[in-house]
Amino acid sequence: MVRPCQRPLTTGVLSTYWNLTRPLSICGVRGSNVTIPCNFATNTPSQVTEVSWCLTSEGKNCDRHGPYVYNSSHTNNRSNFQYTGDKISNCSLLISNINSTSSGEYLFRCITSSPTDRWTSNPGTTVTVTDLKVSMAKLGDNENITVGDSLNLTCTVSCPGHLPDLQWLKDHTTIPHSGPILIFRSVTLKDSGNYSCSLKNFKLSESEQIRLNVKGRLNW
Repeated sequence: MVRPCQRPLTTGVLSTYWNLTRPLSICGVRGSNVTIPCNFATNTPSQVTEVSWCLTSEGKNCDRHGPYVYNSSHTNNRSNFQYTGDKISNCSLLISNINSTSSGEYLFRCITSSPTDRWTSNPGTTVTVTDLKVSMAKLGDNENITVGDSLNLTCTVSCPGHLPDLQWLKDHTTIPHSGPILIFRSVTLKDSGNYSCSLKNFKLSESEQIRLNVKGRLNW
């Protein structure tokens, strides 16, 4: 959900308003890229001179000391954080190759040419990172998988909303099938192997493997 937050800053008899529109929460798959879409508006007469994003932990705030993942005045910003906005209205942040350390609350901070006119979003955007998972469903009660059996492998992700474009891999090699369900109508010995799924174009998002061990049928 995208929510605006508005906060007045009083300077003399005038009130300066900052308005920020951004999602309160975002969920992303480990190894993929996530964008925090963000826009701001203000009636301040001061010029915006510095923009930054903080990744905060419990009990910490975003102030002039950070903790920054991006700051327009710094030259040593983290390589997997890219500010795709400007100092006028767009404050979007691109997070590349997200992992567990990317989880947390992200706050946007604005500093202007006036020492009394600066602003930090509160609350921020909470980013959670999750893994793709593969499960197997087999027809019949027999736990063993034998030639001719029918089964499905399903790739899921705990993030709400639309499931992203997926691809399947066998022994870490992409196979010509897309979509969340890999259907085996009649397995063969050649289908044996380790299966996983990943987001298209994001190999680092690959899930843990599930083993498919097909056994031959007994001839009596």
